[in-house]
Amino acid sequence: MKHVRWVAFLMALAAPAGVATAQERALSGGAGYGGPLGAAVMGELLYGLRADVREDAERVRGVAGLLVQVHAASGGAKLSLGVGGRARVDSEDFRGSLAAGLKLSLARTWGSPVGTRSGLTYLGPELDLSAMHVGLSLGPLVRVGGAVGPAVLFSWGVGVRF
Repeated sequence: MKHVRWVAFLMALAAPAGVATAQERALSGGAGYGGPLGAAVMGELLYGLRADVREDAERVRGVAGLLVQVHAASGGAKLSLGVGGRARVDSEDFRGSLAAGLKLSLARTWGSPVGTRSGLTYLGPELDLSAMHVGLSLGPLVRVGGAVGPAVLFSWGVGVRF
């Protein structure tokens, strides 16, 4: 069935504790570029429920739960907490990885940040999406610390995940 991978991925994101087969900790990393941080490396911990769904020749292995990310960059650092999910899909139509996350991020700028000044602190929601190890992150950040700088900043980033 062509839609089994999407159903399984969404079920893994929304599954109650009684549905999952096991708990799992998944570590990953990545590198990318975006605003306001600039060139960055990222580490991620995803702690949650694991699901392994098989139907005919298709299989989806996923984990969904608490998401913790840390970014260290040329223009600052960012700590993010939220919920997320990651899945490995093996079917006739698609073979690869998918991930999504919704998080609250706290960013502090230094050095040469992109689109703002150094020494500012921002807080706001962000959405992470990735497919086939290519990631995209977007969200508005509001200045919560620092003297002079943009009150609202659009956070963005593109990169690779492994």
